[in-house]
Amino acid sequence: MSKTKLVYKDAKSHKFWEVEAKGSSINILYGRVGTKGQTSVKKAKSPDGAKAEVEKLIKSKLKKGYKKK
Repeated sequence: MSKTKLVYKDAKSHKFWEVEAKGSSINILYGRVGTKGQTSVKKAKSPDGAKAEVEKLIKSKLKKGYKKK
């Protein structure tokens, strides 16, 4: 699965969020635009489970106002 990059910008903040599924691992990179950001790794039970979780995370971020880059 390819990397998905989302950006959020309002009067107070400008931040990014990236997610990618590699096998059963979910790699997340997030932070303020202009910084290196922080990394988070989650484990799923299977590669299909990881893809489903990534889709769920993306939908959640889009509901919060993030936009695809």
